[in-house]
Amino acid sequence: MNNLIIVGNGFDLAHGLKTKYSDFILWYLNRIFKELSTKKQYEDELLEMHLNSYFDYSEIKTIFDFHNRIKAYKITISYKYSLLKNLIIYYKNFNWIDIENFYYRHLIELYKKIEKKGLESDPQIDKDLFNLNKCFEIIKTFLIGYLTFIDNNNNGKNNDINTHISRITNSSGKDGKTLLLNFNYTSTPEIYIDNANFIWYDVNYIHGKLNDNLNPIIFGYGDEIDIYYEKIERLNNNEFLKNFKSFGYFKTSNYQKLSRFIESPYRVHIMGHSCGLSDRILLNSIFENIRCHSIKIYFYQKGLNETDYIEKTQEISRHFKPEGKARMREIIVPLPECAPLTSCITNI
Repeated sequence: MNNLIIVGNGFDLAHGLKTKYSDFILWYLNRIFKELSTKKQYEDELLEMHLNSYFDYSEIKTIFDFHNRIKAYKITISYKYSLLKNLIIYYKNFNWIDIENFYYRHLIELYKKIEKKGLESDPQIDKDLFNLNKCFEIIKTFLIGYLTFIDNNNNGKNNDINTHISRITNSSGKDGKTLLLNFNYTSTPEIYIDNANFIWYDVNYIHGKLNDNLNPIIFGYGDEIDIYYEKIERLNNNEFLKNFKSFGYFKTSNYQKLSRFIESPYRVHIMGHSCGLSDRILLNSIFENIRCHSIKIYFYQKGLNETDYIEKTQEISRHFKPEGKARMREIIVPLPECAPLTSCITNI
């Protein structure tokens, strides 16, 4: 039987890569402060800062460090787009951020304004929408630069993950295949390809690959089941749909290759993927497929007696329609038969 390994950001984190969006935001702010300490001013496509007093640069490790230094050194900051400003404020208040979900929230708010006015368009809302998408595109460019640097500093194979993948590929049997569906942009899965024990092991970069013009990055939102998506689509305004993942899938044959793979019976193995709603359409097509025989979770070991297994099952359940919930309970592998992604207890 075929095996489908779904890889998310936790996979990269288990390899020591700082690929959280929060890591990216801190890298971006440190980059600004470092230049600010020598040039006394900083400006890019997203913001502008001016230093009004002496500033001795040292690395900021939390978003609170950033805000404290802004205040202590009387730094003037001017955001060019409300999306970035709100991202940083939200991160300060909740110490967590998912840029793609945050972007979609802003998109819905703009739609609600149009709905409230009873119009299909409005000049100010059109301007706000254009700026939202422009800011999102700029952030994407900075993110690609950051991840490229991170991807070049991979620590090598994780022994636990190496064992997991080896067992999965060997369980496929003589005629079975193993496809690793990589939701990340980094090339981490490729470090396992040279293992002679892996039979029919292949990687599908479903959301694109860093610095690959033939497989461009898909960065956006993918929940077309959401109640607002159909309303937004009826507006007949393509700017609202600019960053929906479904349209990015048309740029390559990755989605079609996945569809052909799941035409045969398969087992699903989840490694470090949050199973969040930003990939809802794609995950729904995998999980609810009648050919999906099981869903095994390689959970995050939070502590000696604490895992994220239950949270993962809750996220997975959101990808099943009401009529599919009974089958969901049959195919999700019980906790005792699952395993931690890595035995090390790390902050992933």
